[in-house]
Amino acid sequence: MDYKLLLDTAVMAGELMLENGAETYRVEDTMHRILSLSHLKTAEVFVTMTGFVATLDDPSIDSMTVVRRIRSRTTNLNIIHEVNGISRNFCNGSITLKEAFHQIREIRQTPPKPQAFLVSTVVVTASFTLTLGGGLWEIVVSALAGLLMAVCLYLCKRRKMHSFLSMLLSAAVVSVTATLGARLLPVPGTLDNIVIGAIMPLVPGVAITNAVFDTLSGDYLSGIARTLEAFVIASAIAIGIGLGLAIQF
Repeated sequence: MDYKLLLDTAVMAGELMLENGAETYRVEDTMHRILSLSHLKTAEVFVTMTGFVATLDDPSIDSMTVVRRIRSRTTNLNIIHEVNGISRNFCNGSITLKEAFHQIREIRQTPPKPQAFLVSTVVVTASFTLTLGGGLWEIVVSALAGLLMAVCLYLCKRRKMHSFLSMLLSAAVVSVTATLGARLLPVPGTLDNIVIGAIMPLVPGVAITNAVFDTLSGDYLSGIARTLEAFVIASAIAIGIGLGLAIQF
């Protein structure tokens, strides 16, 4: 077996999963399952929220260790599902090592479509406003605020801005758009419904859920880190909304 290719496959799978919001224990389990197929004496993985270390060692080979630092994180459950599926197929023998490596590399090299992100954000914001009891015009304003927020997030990501600043600016865009829209509505609208519905895609629900899962799984370092991440994101959203409202009033 090509141990270098096996290690590269596990590392690429771990990177994709961590970058797209997978829980620490899930990343560690997936990488360990892949590396364990080497049947070497040592196949170890240590994963945190911001990086991981993977090692293959045996008396018959030179030790191989890879360290990766994860600098950007988002949420894309579809990529996590695809990587999980590839790792399962490889571990049960349905595909070869080379096929697994190329399939995972193809996922990495295929950039997400911004159009899908924009459309899905509009649908989500409109749906949340409807759930909160908003009327037709409130839904329209919320969808517009969600669209502008998605454009802001996309531009911030393209410019590689810090996540705190990008969240703050996006929340401010939502606040300003919602306030202006509520004032210009042909019928009276509730600003709260518009703002709450529009900012729901920014709420760090996945980070909070993963923090709980990691803590219950014994990954206390990652659990604390994810809790702090959720707190920072929530603070950025609150500050952005406050600044947007302050500008209007």
